[in-house]
Amino acid sequence: MLARPLLACCLSLLFLSVSPLPAADQGPDRLYDPGVPETGFLTLETDNYTIPMDAASGWTIDKMFYKGHEFGLNNGQYGTVMRPKGQQWWGTGHKEGGREVVHKLQLIVDGKEVPITKTGETIKGQRIEFIKESTIWKFKVRAETTVTNSEVFERTQLEALADCELDLLYYFMHCFPPSSTKWMARLPDGTIETGPLSHSKKMAVSQDTSWVAQFNPAEQLSVLCYTPRVITGNKSASMIWDLDRYHKYYLRHNDGQAFKQGDKLDFTVIVKAIPQETGDWKATQQAATELMKQFPAEK
Repeated sequence: MLARPLLACCLSLLFLSVSPLPAADQGPDRLYDPGVPETGFLTLETDNYTIPMDAASGWTIDKMFYKGHEFGLNNGQYGTVMRPKGQQWWGTGHKEGGREVVHKLQLIVDGKEVPITKTGETIKGQRIEFIKESTIWKFKVRAETTVTNSEVFERTQLEALADCELDLLYYFMHCFPPSSTKWMARLPDGTIETGPLSHSKKMAVSQDTSWVAQFNPAEQLSVLCYTPRVITGNKSASMIWDLDRYHKYYLRHNDGQAFKQGDKLDFTVIVKAIPQETGDWKATQQAATELMKQFPAEK
């Protein structure tokens, strides 16, 4: 066993050997705080899930894989976006109104914190926690993405830094493939509803939900999104944009709402890929029941 002084020396050499951020990423025109990479990817990988995180889009999910199958596409944005009253979009990859500014990143792999010093790496583990602190317009953001062997857990906390008003807030977004053909949803009162996905160019579901799933017959796979606390706000809704390039799933908190300084929001969505779904929804409903036991409903 190494003596403590020698071990400390070896650890120091190990950290020093990691390549520093490129000089261009440390220039005076950078948007993010010093030390936070502005370009590149960091890939989080467990036995079943692979999730690349994209620096340029505010360190949000780029796409999603389950056992090598791409069930979340990179032809749109993930994360949180908002449109201030009378303005354009802010957040993630949007630049129309303003960018999300990332202040700090934290990576915890199987209970141990790992320094983030460069991009282009794959981080492997059984439980990988990726935590981001940022600002979107007048909101302080703390976003957690936790990848395990069984699901992808996303929690985002927002705090208004000043009195403000929004035209629209999409709390979570996911770009699911257009090859899904139908959806199933559980409403807050326990009612189950279903409907088709046929590239209608309309929004499907369009109501508050506890969970929503999309079924892909070609892959015999469904994708389930469960919110332990139902996302409610002014004209909130859970929606699938039924287009031919993706069936994008939005969790809308509000369609116009005012906030006072210090107001807080705290919501979670848990994403789970469910194999061996034949279209009768049995595997999906069983998985949803198990998730609801693992992450009990909150008020």
